[in-house]
Amino acid sequence: MFRRRGKAQDAAETSPDTTRDATPDEAAADDQAQAPEAPAKPPRPHGPWDVAELDDRAAHTAPRLDLGGLRIRPVAGMKVQMQVDQASGRATSVMLVNDQGALQLMVIAAPKSKPLWPQTMRALRSDADRRGGTAQDGKGPWGPVLRMALPATTPDGKQGVQPSVVLGIDGPRWLLRATLIGKAAVDQEQMNRMMAIVQDTVVVRGDEPMAPGELVALTPPPRPASADDAEASSAGTSGGEAPTGTADGPDPADAVGDDGPAPTT
Repeated sequence: MFRRRGKAQDAAETSPDTTRDATPDEAAADDQAQAPEAPAKPPRPHGPWDVAELDDRAAHTAPRLDLGGLRIRPVAGMKVQMQVDQASGRATSVMLVNDQGALQLMVIAAPKSKPLWPQTMRALRSDADRRGGTAQDGKGPWGPVLRMALPATTPDGKQGVQPSVVLGIDGPRWLLRATLIGKAAVDQEQMNRMMAIVQDTVVVRGDEPMAPGELVALTPPPRPASADDAEASSAGTSGGEAPTGTADGPDPADAVGDDGPAPTT
């Protein structure tokens, strides 16, 4: 028994085949177009933070010592010392000091288009050579660090070497420069304590125009009105008040030490 063939069936069998397999490049492009866009990875998922990045997490909302361009949370037993530029009279950095070493923090204005830390590292190397010291590249939790050794005079008047490690963390229009000094630059336990402070720091650069390389001014915390107020507002500092000093203290370029440890979270 024969059935009459339909016109549509005849046309399908006689028309040329226009289908073909996709090339590897075309298939990859199609997969990429269909794949969901991956969420952007935070540049500093564990800190330090820009003030605009704070959210309602407990770690972000806990009180910090407000120094204007920086908000820090020192550990108990540390002294907080503001370093003041003698020429301008402005506080330009803060030193967190204990009997094992020190951590110096400063904020530097940076351009939007590129990070400032690579350029800063080159300047620090040149300064170390000029002063008869050494500067070696290392690796830290936020990228490259400088391990430096510069000539220094010991408290008893002898010539020695000041060890420290200089780190640079680039943020939105700022560079946070952290320097581990003394035992904090060579002892792993002390390093970890200082790194935790760096990690928990908040930068408040401000919206005003600033030239790249200009230091963001810091402000000492208000002097407590009474001993009870000092105890309540000390936030882990010694005495509650941040003493001021000149910029003649340990230079942020004075550095040598091991690679920085991964920050604690």
